[in-house]
Parts: sequence; C-alpha cells; structure tokens
Amino acid sequence: MFRLIYKRNQLISANGVLPFSRAISKRLLSSTVPLLQTSSTSSTENKSTQKRTAQEKVNRFIYHVKAGTRLLLSSWLIILAGGATVVTTYLVATELFSPSGETSTFNRVVNLIEKDEKALKLLGYSDSEIQEGGIRLKAYGGISPDEWTRNKSIQATKFTGKDEKEHMIMRFFVESSKTIGVVNLEAIEENFMEQQLVYVSVEVKGKGKCYLIGGPQLSYAQRNLNVFSSNGFLGVKWGNSKKD
Repeated sequence: MFRLIYKRNQLISANGVLPFSRAISKRLLSSTVPLLQTSSTSSTENKSTQKRTAQEKVNRFIYHVKAGTRLLLSSWLIILAGGATVVTTYLVATELFSPSGETSTFNRVVNLIEKDEKALKLLGYSDSEIQEGGIRLKAYGGISPDEWTRNKSIQATKFTGKDEKEHMIMRFFVESSKTIGVVNLEAIEENFMEQQLVYVSVEVKGKGKCYLIGGPQLSYAQRNLNVFSSNGFLGVKWGNSKKD
C-alpha cells in the first residue's frame, strides 16, 4: 500500500511526486468510465427490449387476424355445407315420399294400370290372365333401340295454372310381354300431402286408347296450354297420332 503525503498541492508517493490535479483527474476518469459504459449498455438493452416488445405485438396481431380469418372461413363452409344438406334432403324427401313427387306419381299410376282390366286388355292380356292376377308391367321414361338403355328419366313438366295450383303432366311407357303402351296423365297438387289425378290414359299403337281416370275434356293442359296437340307432346310425336 502506498503512503501518500500532501504537500504544497503535490502528492508524494514512494515512486515520486505527482501533481495533485493530475492524480485527481485520473481517479475521476477511472471512476466515470465504468458509469458511462453501464449507462450505454442499459440504453442499448432498453432499445432492444422495446424493439422486441413491438415486434411481439405485431406478431400477436397477425396471429389473431389469421386465426379469425380461418374461423370465419370455417364457419361459412359449415353453414354452406349444412344449407346444401338441408336443401338436398328436402328435395329427395319431396321426390320420394311426397304424393305429388314425380317418382311417387309414376309408381302410383303404374299400380293403377296393373289393376285396371281395360288397360291390361289393351296391352294384350287375356281375360284368364287378368283373372289370375299378379301381372307386373315394365315402366320407363323413354324408348331406345338398345334395351339396356330404356330406363330413361320420366317425361314430366310442372306449371302453375290459373287456379294458382301446381299442375304436372307426365308421359312414360309401360311394357307387357306382348306390346308397349304410352301413358299420359295430368295431376294437380292440392297440398304437400295430397294430389289429385285429373286424367290417366293408356294408348297402344294400332289398338286405341283407354282412360283409367277422367278424360281429355278435363285436362287443364289440353284446354289452356295445348301441350298434347296434333304435333305430339310438347312438339314431339309419341305413339299413335289417331284422335279419339
């Protein structure tokens, strides 16, 4: 340890004499430099911390925006899929189970023909065959040269009449073991669970036509739309064009 003696503004040490002011300056400088370094380091750390905090806020905002967008898109997809499912279910249920659906009307009329004696005779069945019962007919929407492609869609048209009720006109084919007949019908939808058949006819080329229900004079379509004109159904000729 050094022994310092103050004498006339001088410091006297074992190594010699130093001016007092110079010694004090060195001591002050040696004590100030660490403080400046510490202050500079703290300022740099604060700036770095603030920068990281701002970046984290931006990242969190971007994350929430992306998450919200994904949630919104997923919600819309679920809503659209649910709506499409409801509409599809309604249409299928209406077509298959509603009495006014095309499939239900088609099956209903085919069953009527299979039990009608006049229609079965027109299709070539004898009295004994009719009495025996159990006759089953093939029914399909259209005829093609290829027997494997005969089950085409049913020819049907729906429209709203002047009575503000929904009318449906339909044409399809029934086939027995002997011949083929053309079926025309018109039906009115009274409500979702009730349908009224205006007329049902079966025509076999060269043999004539019979009406299971009603007659042509009752047809709203014939009276007002002329859909079964001399040019055929909606302008297309089907079967025998002979008038009743």
